[in-house]
Amino acid sequence: MSIGWGIYGIGNHSRRSVAPAINRASNTEFVSVCSRSMDRAKAFAAEFKAKKAFDSYEEMLKDPELDVIYISTPNNLHAEHTIQAARAGKHVLCEKPMALTVADSERMIEVCAKEAVKLGINFQNRHHPAHVEARRLIEAGKIGQITLVTAQYSHGRMASGHTNWRSVPEMVGAGALTGTGLHPIDLLRFILGSEITEVRAFTDEDLAAKKMDEMAIITLEFANGVHGMSISGLKVPRAYNHLVVYGTDARITGVQTVGMPLQGELLVDSDTWTTRTVYNDPHPMSGTYMYLIEAFNKCVLENGDPNASGQDGLEMVRVLDAILESSRSGKVVKINR
Repeated sequence: MSIGWGIYGIGNHSRRSVAPAINRASNTEFVSVCSRSMDRAKAFAAEFKAKKAFDSYEEMLKDPELDVIYISTPNNLHAEHTIQAARAGKHVLCEKPMALTVADSERMIEVCAKEAVKLGINFQNRHHPAHVEARRLIEAGKIGQITLVTAQYSHGRMASGHTNWRSVPEMVGAGALTGTGLHPIDLLRFILGSEITEVRAFTDEDLAAKKMDEMAIITLEFANGVHGMSISGLKVPRAYNHLVVYGTDARITGVQTVGMPLQGELLVDSDTWTTRTVYNDPHPMSGTYMYLIEAFNKCVLENGDPNASGQDGLEMVRVLDAILESSRSGKVVKINR
C-alpha cells in the first residue's frame, strides 16, 4: 500500500531534501504540493513529479489521495497548519520546532490524538544509520558507563545574518537555535534515551539590538546523570559536526554525521578493539529524510509511534525555552514539565 504525501511550504529545504526523499522512499506516492503562488506550486510539482498543485491549503486538505502532509511553513504557523490538517484527517510530519510555545505544542498533540492522526517532528538525525547504531551500542551496554556526550551542528554560510522570514523573531522564535541548534540536542536525547533536566547556555543574542542568536553553546544535564554539551552556530566555517560519546569501555564518534546529509563515518574504539563504518549515500541530501519518511509510513500502516513524536517535539520546545532563559539570565535553568 502506497502512502500519499504532500508538502505545504516549498522552500529551499523542501526542494533540497524532502521532495527528493519522498520520491526515493518505498511505499510512497508524491500526491501534491501547496504554495501561495500557483505558478510556483505547478513548477515545483512538475520538477518533482507530484500529481497535483494547489494555492489553497484548505483545498489541498480535501484531497482523498493525500494521507500525510509535511509542513514546512514559518515556525509561528506550524500549530495552525498542523491542527487544520489533523481536523481534515491527515497525518502530519511537522518541521522543527513544532511550535513557538509549549501551549501550542500541547494543543497540536491534543488535537492530533483526538482526530486519531499521527504527529511526527522532522528530527532527521535520528534516522542517520550511524546514530541508530550508536543508540543500539549504548542500549546493549557496549560502551560501559557514559561519562560525557557532545554534539555540534554548525556552518559558516550564513555568517552575514538571517534572511527572509527567519529574520523576524516573532515568526522564527530564535536564530541558530531553531535553525540548527535543536538537532544536536535532540540527537543526544535520542541516543541516551534520557530527558534533559537542566541547561546552562551562552548565546550571542542581543535583545536590545533585536539581534537573534547566531552562536549557542549549551551544557546539559540528563535524567540518567550524564552531562553533555551542544554547539550550534552560523559563524563556524569548516565545522566539525561530530557526535562523541565517551564511555568507560569505549568511545563512539560520529564523524561529520550531525546535520542534513547522510554522510560521514562511525568510529567505535576501546583499548582492545576498533570498528569503522563509512556512509556513502548516492544522494546524501535526501538520505536521512528517505529513512524518516519510510519510518513514518510504517507507523501509519502499523499504528505505531513516530520517531520523533509530538511528545519529543514538545520536550524540545521546553528545552528551547530553558536555553533562552538561561542565556538571558546567566543562570542554570531546570526544565519544567
